[in-house]
Amino acid sequence: MRLHYRILQARWPAAAPPAGPPAGGPLVGLGNSEWKNWGFFYQIADPDIACDVRLHHNMDELHWIVHHITHRLSSRRIPLRRVEESLAKYSDGFRALPQMHTYDGSDEPLSAAINAVEARVLGLERIEPRDASEEPMRIFAGSANRPLAQAVAHRLGFPLSAMSITALPDSEVHVQIDETVRKKDVVVIQPCTAPVNDHLVELLLMIDAFRRASARRVTAVIPYFPYSRQERMARGREAISARVVASMLEMLGADRVIYVDIHSEAIQGFFTVPVDQLPAYPILTDYFRGKPFLEDAVIVAPDVGRARLAGKYAEALNLKLVIMQKRRESFEHAETMHIVGDVKGKIPILIDDLVASGSVLRQLPVLLKAGARPEIHLAITHPVLLPAALEELDREWIAELVVTDTVLVPPPKRHPKLRMVSVAPILAYALRGIYHGQSISALWQLDAPRKLGFSQGCDL
Repeated sequence: MRLHYRILQARWPAAAPPAGPPAGGPLVGLGNSEWKNWGFFYQIADPDIACDVRLHHNMDELHWIVHHITHRLSSRRIPLRRVEESLAKYSDGFRALPQMHTYDGSDEPLSAAINAVEARVLGLERIEPRDASEEPMRIFAGSANRPLAQAVAHRLGFPLSAMSITALPDSEVHVQIDETVRKKDVVVIQPCTAPVNDHLVELLLMIDAFRRASARRVTAVIPYFPYSRQERMARGREAISARVVASMLEMLGADRVIYVDIHSEAIQGFFTVPVDQLPAYPILTDYFRGKPFLEDAVIVAPDVGRARLAGKYAEALNLKLVIMQKRRESFEHAETMHIVGDVKGKIPILIDDLVASGSVLRQLPVLLKAGARPEIHLAITHPVLLPAALEELDREWIAELVVTDTVLVPPPKRHPKLRMVSVAPILAYALRGIYHGQSISALWQLDAPRKLGFSQGCDL
């Protein structure tokens, strides 16, 4: 398949994107924001195939922007040389580079060509060598976090395998595997982030398609597991949603499930198939090693439930542990009642498994009242980052928020204080070990990134 394409870039806007379509016009960008490659416009270069310009993106969460751009492309039949016209409303946050590129994939399907072009655009062209015995492995990606899937696949020595995922006009989704998977060991990478239900259904359909195509084994890698905060009946007449998700994954044929830092470890008991809960604390603590402020720092757990996880951080960085005791009044609001430990004159490093609406960020003034220095660092695995949380990051006492890429954060949501480390090395190491039937317990060592050779910086 031969494609002509132009690269789409995006950057952080001056104000966090609203929860829905913006009412006041285009997103306004910062003058010094860094532009990032985040997708591409393409057109099939075949005179026998009538094809309008299409957009391949990594912005499912910003669906109103995607809808506006694609609608303008199709309704106005904008040619590839003028695709910037489709971005006019969001020109301060998005741009199309003027260079026209060509990709020639000979007889490969369109989905394989898109995978290859995407790897080029994201700067992930290098594919590591692999052992010949790993040839039966195939790595597929849903639409939720393709950059992470590309990074994992290339670390394992594979390009992403070919699959077409099409959104139909009535909002249904169609899944089509574009290569043979009979007797293959299939890995599908799909964190179920916003829009959660769309990505979950997409994952379920992919698993069903692999089973019907006679895959030997299907491993579902779900770095961010959906509904993990609904793992019990906190009140009467509630659904245990996490159990429902587990049942669907098993019923459709997932042979193994892998996730990272789940909110409730008890969810593992909802499954009868093997489950691997991979830790993120080794790569997050590795980010902080050697920082000059560590001499005056303490690790802070936001509640008693996170104390065990916070203890891992404290042990890895040789710091004291402080625990905040809070009372949750609703899904969005929690109140801190007590602080156990001394933070006076200290620099807090607060840890948590996820940040969504930002309730944990709104608890930080309690630490300041207890005498903590107004330089608070946060290490949180899953950056769901709703608009309210992005607004809280503007507070002057927050120094930085260090997260992982389990959740795709498009450039328009990358606050200047956000720092990101990748879980791709951890996932690749685990998948290779599982495939060969080897132990992966080394991932739980406090200095695993350095011992295993994937110590890293961060993607700002």
